[in-house]
This record gives sequence, C-alpha cells and structure tokens, in this order.
Amino acid sequence: MHQELDSLWFLNDKISQDLTIKNNAIKAAVLAIIYKSNTEESVIYLIERNTYNGHHSGQIALPGGKMDEGDENLKDTALREVYEEIGVRIESDLLFPLSPQWIHVSNHWVQPFYTIVTEKPIFTLNKREINCIFEIPISLFKDSNILTFHELKILENKVISPLFLNDGKEIWGATAIILYQLFLRSNTKINLD
Repeated sequence: MHQELDSLWFLNDKISQDLTIKNNAIKAAVLAIIYKSNTEESVIYLIERNTYNGHHSGQIALPGGKMDEGDENLKDTALREVYEEIGVRIESDLLFPLSPQWIHVSNHWVQPFYTIVTEKPIFTLNKREINCIFEIPISLFKDSNILTFHELKILENKVISPLFLNDGKEIWGATAIILYQLFLRSNTKINLD
C-alpha cells in the first residue's frame, strides 16, 4: 500500500532470520486487544506508559512486556503482562500472532499477538506502570490524515516507518509498525467485517 515502507518490511524479514539478533535479544510480547461490537464501532486499546528513566518512558504502546522465567512461551508472557498491566484476562486460544519486531534501541525481540473480543473489557490499571488507557476506533487507522512517516536507523540502515497521530499523541516505533500490520498492510491486515 505504501511503497515507502518496502525497505522496512525487507529489513524486518532479514532481521527475523538473524538468529544472532534473536538469540541475544530480550524476549517480550504485546497484545493488541480489539473490541468488536454489533452495535458500536470496533476499537483497539492502547496504553500510555508512565514516565521513567528508560527507552519506552511515556510511550503510547500495546500492553505487554518482558518474558519472565515462569512463562512457558511468549503467548504466556502476553497473557501475564496484560493481566498485570491492565487487569484483563484473555483465553490463550484467542491470541493470534503477527510478525515479530526487534526493537534495536532496547534490544527487545517482541512477539505481537492480537485478539478480538466481543465483550467490552473492564480495566484495572497498574498505576506503577501505566498512566492511562486509550480506546481508539479502528476506522482512524484507515484515515490517511493520521498516518505519517518518520525515519528510523536500524543496523546502519535508514528506513521509513509509520507514525500515527491521534489527539496530539504520536504512536510510533514498534507499536505503529504492529498497528500498520493489523489494519493496513495488504498481506497481514485482519478482516473485521
């Protein structure tokens, strides 16, 4: 759809096959929770991380985090982190994987998942980690007025990456790439019809 992102997808594919990067990175998982209703517009929930001394301070993100020793796999990580951060329990068989993302600035290998729920979640925010949660209509991600692009440097390669603007907030980095995969990229976007 957006040819300017071709080099990003090519580099992501190349990195995903690099076992040195994958094996030396910190494993993590995130979960995109999509609420689909017959009477309301479908929405996705994003969080704003608290401000702290770290790479992901204050960012708009999907709920999730690092793999713990007790997690059997990254699906377990996503489920545990979502419960810890926003108090929502999701059944394991309702999670579907997307393409993993390597976050070079923090050396995290992130496995994104998505789920579609038909009951509106009730959130209990972990205020130590999460500042707030946003409910964003899916239709906004299909609006070219909120999509822009910015340049990233990954492994000495300059690539163009998506950036979404919503209510004065920037959604960028791995979160924007995952959202682009979900709603805009022709070979990965999900069908909510």
